Amino acid sequence: MTTLIIKSNSDEKTNLLLRFAQELGLSATTKDYRELETVDMIKGIGRKATDDELTDYLSKDPGAPISLEKAFAKYLNKE
Repeated sequence: MTTLIIKSNSDEKTNLLLRFAQELGLSATTKDYRELETVDMIKGIGRKATDDELTDYLSKDPGAPISLEKAFAKYLNKE
């Protein structure tokens, strides 16, 4: 089985894709989808994130990595 996710902000195009899938004998459903942001991961989103949401969020470019020393410098320099 293959799952295909298409992001669309056009109801007209979405309906055309659904009709096309049905003509090919494929099952197709639509779901509202909101991309997770960092604040969602920190504060929570009020529900369990779906596998698709987590995969999408975790596959984003995280930026330049920082060293452990820099990340914990505030705590390592305390005496």
